Amino acid sequence: MPIVFARVDDRLIHGQIVQAWLPELNIDEVVIPCPRERENRVNKNLLRLSLPFEYELTVMEPARCVGYMSTSKKRIFLLMGSLQDLDPLLEDGLQIKSLNIGGMHFKEGAQKLAENVFLDATDKRTLRILTDLGIDIETRAVPSSKSVSVKDTL
Repeated sequence: MPIVFARVDDRLIHGQIVQAWLPELNIDEVVIPCPRERENRVNKNLLRLSLPFEYELTVMEPARCVGYMSTSKKRIFLLMGSLQDLDPLLEDGLQIKSLNIGGMHFKEGAQKLAENVFLDATDKRTLRILTDLGIDIETRAVPSSKSVSVKDTL
């Protein structure tokens, strides 16, 4: 699978992604899994406008993502709005070695892990499962920032 980078960021496409991560990683395409029940909240046209023209954007049902990415020849940046967006992808056989958490903003019942990263009980449980699967998880806003291991802070 040509996934170069996997990131959770509830803002999806924004300045840090466009100005720092994409050029650093030499990406061809951004893939965003979007469950059908959230499609009306994700404005695909606005996301497309936020992304420079040289990058392709694919927003699709999670059930189709793994198959799509496994046959792609493009260098993919997998971008998810929440940790829960990763669950169906892993169930479908997605294998990643690392996961970057860029932003999970405050929500009721969440505790601060790092700047712009707040975790509730479900998030913590998911992160423990991911670390048990051998996935390295870090929080880092941009490539030049210091990487903080989530495993060490859980």
